[in-house]
Formats: sequence, structure tokens, C-alpha cells
Amino acid sequence: MRSDLRLPALRRHRLFESADLDETRELISRVMQPHSLIPQGHAHGRSHMDFVRIGGFGVGTIRFGGAIQVDVEAVDGYFLLMFCVTGNAEVRAGGRKIIVDDQHAVIRAPGEPFSALMSPDCEQLIMRIDPASFSGDTASMIGAQTSVSLASGPMRAWKEQLKLVASSDDLLNIATHNPTVGAHVESLLVGLLCGYDTRHGVSSQSAIAPQFVRRAEDFIAANLAARIQLPEIASAAGVPVRTLSEGFLRFRHSSPISLLRQMRLDRARQIIRESTSELRVATIALDCGFTHLGRFAQGYRDRFGELPSETPRSGNSR
Repeated sequence: MRSDLRLPALRRHRLFESADLDETRELISRVMQPHSLIPQGHAHGRSHMDFVRIGGFGVGTIRFGGAIQVDVEAVDGYFLLMFCVTGNAEVRAGGRKIIVDDQHAVIRAPGEPFSALMSPDCEQLIMRIDPASFSGDTASMIGAQTSVSLASGPMRAWKEQLKLVASSDDLLNIATHNPTVGAHVESLLVGLLCGYDTRHGVSSQSAIAPQFVRRAEDFIAANLAARIQLPEIASAAGVPVRTLSEGFLRFRHSSPISLLRQMRLDRARQIIRESTSELRVATIALDCGFTHLGRFAQGYRDRFGELPSETPRSGNSR
């Protein structure tokens, strides 16, 4: 699996390349924390690490020359966020097994252990964040998490901003050498990670939501065409209806049913745009879980500013 993150500017901040795993472990430990490396199989090539500091956080990439297991006894005094630019990793943390790739990240708080089995083509993107970058409440909230989806709105924005910083030589160099610019970049990335409005310091739609909220979102995404109701979503999330509704209100500023409707509309729009005029709008609406075509058309116009029949179809030009 290859991500859309190319990171050309970050590549020019290479700390080392090495074919020696002992040297690799020592050099990474100077930036991160002590750890052990256990190769999986006999073939092993060159490892490398790119890394740069901006304000109170550091961002970099690590690639080993083959499949490898990384064991960390304790994250050394910072918050660690890691996902894969290429390949994937199987991470064991907080009593869970987490599959990490370019759409799913793992988070570890200071002092927490973890173990990761990296695929042969895995390149990690790692971010180490000073706890002082967070307020006490925010640090506690993030510390309670073990994973986060990079496909959610706030985290998509976070990933796009990270991509911008790591792709622009001028921006990255200014951010690393100018404390004022570095502080602004840090505030933006940390603010998006927390789901906070950095202009006003108030809670916005938080990507770092409780596990039951994310379980509900996954269930909704997998059942867009089904006639699911709130009790079914709560059951799939493993919490009472009231707990689910309160969680969505606090962390998503919405309700589960509103999210279901929005995701259905988004899916319908995607299908319309990719189809030809031979595929009827009514068929698309039914396939996306809408049974009342008039309400579908009204909701579509409210969300996208146009009727379904007015959305251009790219399939017609093929």
C-alpha cells in the first residue's frame, strides 16, 4: 500500500542510513527512546530515518530494510503518533491489536509500552509531541486513546497540513528556524489533532473520540444501504442509546442518525459523479438507503447546493 504522502522536503532532513541494525537502534534511540529490534526472516537491507523538530514536536520517517519487530518498554516523556507512509504494521498496545496503515494511526502516551511488527515495505511516519503542547484535559483525553482514523474530517485536515509542511522546503526551513512560525505550525497541527479551534481555544469536532463513537461510525459506514435505527447503532457500539447520543453530541456535534444521513448523501453524490446518465438517480438513492425520493432530493440540495440531477457525471465523458 502506498500513501499519497511523498514528503520531499522532509526527505532532505535525513539523519542516517545504515545496514547495521545495532547502529540503527542506537541512532533512533537518540531521537526517540530505547527499544529492541528483532528481524523477521534473513533478508535485511538498509534502514534510514528522516527527522526535524518544529516548536514542541518532532516529525520524521523511519524505514527498516525488511520485516522487523520493534519493542518499546516505555515511550520516553512525549506523546507518540505513528502511521505508515507505505506498508503496514501490527501494533500491540493497551491490550489491543491495532492494524496501522496510511489511514489508521496509533497513539501512545508518555511511559506507555508497545510492540509493532512492521511489514517488509513499511515506512513509518512518526510524530513526537511535547506534553506541554496540550492542556491538561486534552492530554488526558489523548492519553486515553490507542488509535485514531485518519479518514475523519479533522484528521484528514491534519494529514493535509502535515503533507504541506513536509513537502515545502521553504515552509519547513522557516518553521524549523523561526520560533514564531514554528509555534504557529505547531499550534495548527496540534490543534487539528485535538479537534480544537485554535483561534478561540474551544472544543470543536474532536477526532480523538471514545472508542464507542468510532465503533458506531464504522458500523454506520458499513451499513449505509441498510434500514438501521439508533438502537442497532448503539448495540454495535456496545453502549446504551443515551451514552451513544451524548458521545456524538460532545465529540461530533451531531447525532448518529444525522451522520448516517450525511454519509448516505456523500455516497450518493460519489456514485452520481462517477456514473453515466444511464444510471437513474432513483436507483442510486435506493441503493444508498433512501426510501423517500423527495426527501433525498431536498437533503441533497441542502448539503451540496444543487439537485442530484444537476450534478455533473464524469462517466458520460468516457
